[in-house]
Amino acid sequence: MEDHPTLRQLLVDTLRDEGHEVVGLGSAEELDERTLGLPVDVFLLDLNLPGEDGLSLATRLRAVYPLAGIVMVTARSELQDKLAGYARGADLYLTKPVEPAELCAAVAAMGQRRVRMERTFAASGTPSAHLVLHRASGMLRQPGREPIHLTVSEATLLAALALAPGRSLAYWQIAEILGLDLEIYAKSSLEVRLVRLRKKLLTLGAPSPGIEALRQEGYRLCTGVDIV
Repeated sequence: MEDHPTLRQLLVDTLRDEGHEVVGLGSAEELDERTLGLPVDVFLLDLNLPGEDGLSLATRLRAVYPLAGIVMVTARSELQDKLAGYARGADLYLTKPVEPAELCAAVAAMGQRRVRMERTFAASGTPSAHLVLHRASGMLRQPGREPIHLTVSEATLLAALALAPGRSLAYWQIAEILGLDLEIYAKSSLEVRLVRLRKKLLTLGAPSPGIEALRQEGYRLCTGVDIV
């Protein structure tokens, strides 16, 4: 994500020449509109963006796309900026100007890491997917059953659980995803939301409990869900 049109197009062309599927965007608002329901392997973020800045955006992306790589590409080269970037979820922090070869190598490394992580989760015995969530419409389907409509927050939460390492999220991650402040909303309020979502999963034939509470930690999705 880069707000300078010429530089953004240069980055897009460079990565496309390497065989990557690329979407060039200029703001966090454009990102929210374009990536709804789409799988993303790597995010490239500038820090100085109009509206929501790259640090704030990285925090949101790390919560919603836990497996995706986040590479910050920015002119801000001070140590405190780099530390802030890594603290907000960056995997790599590159300072401009960046050589095209280095940028391509960084994106390739993030993509390879994603593949390794997915293979690890598959080998762990996580149930294969049989439910399908269509993010744009909020419809959750299972062959042979009537589909169920999820609220926006339910669809967002289910997608985050399905994509999370080990299909597990901590309380604070769920609160971040739902836009809740745990200092105001008790964990019991999260449980109410999870109970409603759990009932919908079970209605579609997901194995009980559907979503498991992890004592003093968070929740784990106990069934496979494909996101389309």
